[in-house]
Amino acid sequence: MEEMQQHQGEWFFLHELNVDKVFSTIQRADYLILYYIKVEQETHPGEKLYLADLAAAMGLRVTELSKGIEKLQDSGFVTWKTDREAGRTYVELSSKAVELMAEEQALLQRCYRRMRAELGDEELRRAAATMQRATAILKEEREKELPAGQ
Repeated sequence: MEEMQQHQGEWFFLHELNVDKVFSTIQRADYLILYYIKVEQETHPGEKLYLADLAAAMGLRVTELSKGIEKLQDSGFVTWKTDREAGRTYVELSSKAVELMAEEQALLQRCYRRMRAELGDEELRRAAATMQRATAILKEEREKELPAGQ
């Protein structure tokens, strides 16, 4: 529970208020991957974070996640290594990612504190729930437009 409170502002913007523009230097989807890596590494210090375990924690297929990891590796935010003994790949945050995330986390926390102060917790929860419902409707409508099998 203490860990969740430590990440409350990040959690809010990643899971409750889906607003890409809050991030100043990185896209939300990329930050989400970095966030899950960070949380998994904090939860299991000293352990290798295997791609399959990260994908399971995020509710993604390994093939979906590997595309994002490749992009983050190309940008210098993660290192993707092979554990030859285990025959599996694992990821680590780079120092560049740690620095970026500290800056973004400070911004997210500042925005979250201001929203709580100006809107109050109940109004903020209602607004987030409304936005989540609206996002679900938009997603459903987009899916109706896709040809069968996509």
